[in-house]
Amino acid sequence: MWYNFDIIKYAQYVLRPSLRKRKIFAIISIFLLPLIFIYTLFKSYRKQAINKLNINGQVIYIEKVLNDRFFLKNREIYITDIAGEESYLYHRREEQIPSYLYKRGEGVGKKHIRQRGEGNYSGNYVVNIPSFLSAYENEIKNLIDYYKPAGRTYVLKIYEYE
Repeated sequence: MWYNFDIIKYAQYVLRPSLRKRKIFAIISIFLLPLIFIYTLFKSYRKQAINKLNINGQVIYIEKVLNDRFFLKNREIYITDIAGEESYLYHRREEQIPSYLYKRGEGVGKKHIRQRGEGNYSGNYVVNIPSFLSAYENEIKNLIDYYKPAGRTYVLKIYEYE
């Protein structure tokens, strides 16, 4: 690609053949040192940016980022779902209980599947953190906030590590 090139070789190629002597090229290579330094900074930044872009909001990638950040080999940080009560509606023919939400003639007004206050409002998933990383809670929150999908919420849970 256009960003993979050797600056020293390019300088030799651009230099006129009559000026390609050791002393002259040594002086030119000294002048090229700041450019080489900036070029290596660019390449390292590009590598970091590609690594950051390869991570999306999927659970396995968020777990990978957290475990890689703290150099954990055995997946000590893991993500689980929050257990919640599921609500189902059945048709009369399915003969399940409850087979209908309401009968005609019973009750007046709106019918709700759940009442206010019911349901799971604590978050969409739980991030389980070992107890020895409790001091890094803010850093973990920042990483999760950066990579989580928009609109998703989470709860941090610190568990005792053996």
